[in-house]
Amino acid sequence: MYEKNKDLNCKANNYAAKISIIYAVASAIWILVSDMLTTKLLSSKNLFAMFSIIKGWLFVLVTASLLYFLIRKKIYSLYLSENNLQNALNELQKTNAELSKTQEKLVVQYKKLAKNQEKIKELAYFDQLTGLPNKNHFMLTLEKTIKESNFKGQQFALILIDIDNFGKINNTLGHTTGDIVLKEIAQKLKESIGTNGFVARLTGDEFGIVVYSFPDLNILNYFIYKIFNSFSTSWEIMKYNFYITPSMGIAIYPSDGKDSTSLLTNADKALKLAKEKGKNTFCFYSLEMDNILQQRLEFESDLRKAIEEEQFILYYQPIVDLKKIQLCGAEGLIRWIHPQKGIIPPMSFIPIAEQTGLITQIGKWVVTKVISDLKNIREVVNYNFYISFNTSLREFSSANFIDDVLYTIETSNIDPAYLGIEITESVAMADPQNTIKSLKTFKEKGMKVLLDDFGTGYSSLNYLKELPIDVVKIDRSFIANMNKDIKEQKIAKSIIDLSHILELKVVAEGIEDSQQAEILKSFECDFGQGYLFGKPLPKDQFMELAKRF
Repeated sequence: MYEKNKDLNCKANNYAAKISIIYAVASAIWILVSDMLTTKLLSSKNLFAMFSIIKGWLFVLVTASLLYFLIRKKIYSLYLSENNLQNALNELQKTNAELSKTQEKLVVQYKKLAKNQEKIKELAYFDQLTGLPNKNHFMLTLEKTIKESNFKGQQFALILIDIDNFGKINNTLGHTTGDIVLKEIAQKLKESIGTNGFVARLTGDEFGIVVYSFPDLNILNYFIYKIFNSFSTSWEIMKYNFYITPSMGIAIYPSDGKDSTSLLTNADKALKLAKEKGKNTFCFYSLEMDNILQQRLEFESDLRKAIEEEQFILYYQPIVDLKKIQLCGAEGLIRWIHPQKGIIPPMSFIPIAEQTGLITQIGKWVVTKVISDLKNIREVVNYNFYISFNTSLREFSSANFIDDVLYTIETSNIDPAYLGIEITESVAMADPQNTIKSLKTFKEKGMKVLLDDFGTGYSSLNYLKELPIDVVKIDRSFIANMNKDIKEQKIAKSIIDLSHILELKVVAEGIEDSQQAEILKSFECDFGQGYLFGKPLPKDQFMELAKRF
């Protein structure tokens, strides 16, 4: 609009200028021509004077008209300019108002963007549950600490912490309680380290700590024991009281690694060793661990190969009725026949099988083999004979364990009453409610249920009363010194009496001489198992032993 008015104004000025020039030329010609014609045509002085006056007034009139026209054009031009200027000013004010509104919107958008960026940063670098830095943040801090420590020539420690058996809290008390526990743990770790380090949550129940420069190991040990002390008291959360323990693996820069990858790898090795040592402890990384872990990897590889090639064999140890001295059952005990190392006992490979998950495959093989051998063994025994097999915590807790066992029994066409399942107190108490439910399923099918190693665990009398078991097996540790130790005799008798009150049968394990057998018989112990009656034997040798009873 403004540009259009400006063009019109310029054109008007140009037009006026051209008119002025034409008028000036025309005026000059008019004067010359009129004077010449007047002189020639009018000889009378009076006519000449009159004509000159008329001519002058005519010139004045034309000139005045022209001036009026030019002045009016100029005034109109100025009016247009002023109007254009006002319009431009109005547009400028309008534009400024729009710019002001746009600026306000941009400020609002900027604030939103800043908040979103903070949110994104929070999501990218902080754990939403505990508020601790997450793994991404931890890695950045670790890299930064490495650079600073390298520049200053200082050492620092990387600590990996894993909460022992944290899955039990989620499984028994629920994930809501588990989340509260994780928040409490995060707070305790922050308080333990303070400004002397950096704490982050790496995964579910694993935390990472960087302890900044420390002059000697005594200072580092102070923080380690401070962390352990923070876990030493019982935890009261949502009306539950329980204990939580940590396992810790520690690597030190630069002796245990000069980059983040090697430090994390070595700290994780130390953590695994702490777990294998029984948990609730800590281990510093050392070069010896590499050899230990290498041997462990080779052992795992051999174990997988053993499963594929069925290098296992079942041994059977007799269970005898102490009153009748009659063979009434046997416990199936697995052995690993290694091609180079010979017989490997279960205590050497079962824990590793549990950690790696291979125990499930081994357990299926045991059940199948027990049922297969049972058919042969029963050919030489003519009474109510059964074989029991052991199950581990991981195996018993698996979702398909019950179905797999029952399916194997059903497809083998054998009476479940000839089979028994043995669980330890630790297995029974890991998840009491589910344990009761599972054992009831086995009992309903007719199987015997035996509680193994009784007295060494932590089962309460309340749960012992509720557990659907048939037989309690007294651990051998209460039998070994029975001949000389009156206290052991009293403990054994108390267990027997308690079991009988609960209408349970009792098997005493580890009987090695006749005196022990006689004492237990006097306590009315139902059954005995031990070297006095027979060592664990392969199926064929056990069948020969069974014929002699």
